[in-house]
This record gives sequence, structure tokens and C-alpha cells, in this order.
Amino acid sequence: MARDRSKAADEAWELVEREKRIDRFIRCVSICAWGVTLFIVLVFGILTGIEILEMVRGFWDGNLPFATVVGSAIPFVTTIGMLSVLIATLSTVAVFLRLRTSSLAEIQLRLAALEDMLTAQPDERPK
Repeated sequence: MARDRSKAADEAWELVEREKRIDRFIRCVSICAWGVTLFIVLVFGILTGIEILEMVRGFWDGNLPFATVVGSAIPFVTTIGMLSVLIATLSTVAVFLRLRTSSLAEIQLRLAALEDMLTAQPDERPK
């Protein structure tokens, strides 16, 4: 005998499905944004590498001090450092938010299942 789900269970499953759609959208936006970010960092790295090579040539020719060579690399190192702090912060926040959302959805589903179980059994008094 097939039993219909309760309204609470239907609402819980709708919430879970909506969360999955939102997760897919956020994942798509995130992948696109990270792709653009990695491309920009790659271009910036190449341009900085070219600049550093020019500076190293000047250092080997005796025209520039080594501090100038190191100074030309600092903007790239700073950018990579800030980007990694940003990634670490965002991923930590995302993990905590996802754990909380998953826990709340699981609690709601368990409560809906408990409600189904209680309403499906006839009220009997223990002897």
C-alpha cells in the first residue's frame, strides 16, 4: 500500500530541490569567475615575468641593482598573496554555510519523517 507524503515532507523536499538549484547556479557562477580570475593572473604573471627578465638582463649587464629586480616582482607576489587569502577566507565561509544549510535541511526532513510516522500509526494507549 503506497502512502502519500505529508505536506511537511513535500515542503521539505521542495526546499531541498530549491537549494540544489541554487547550488548549481552558484557553482556555475563560481567556475566562470575562477576561470576569469585564473586567466587574469596568468596574463599578469606572464607580463610580470617579462618585466623581471628585462630587469635581470639589466642586472647582469651591471646597469641595475638587484633590489630593482626584486622590486619588480613584488606587485605579482602581493597579488598572489591577497588572492590566496581571499580564496582561503571564502572557502572557509562556504564550508561553514554549507554545513549549516545541510544540517538544517536534514533536521527538517527527519522531523517530516517523524511526523509521517506518528500520523500513520493509530493512537493506542500503552497497557
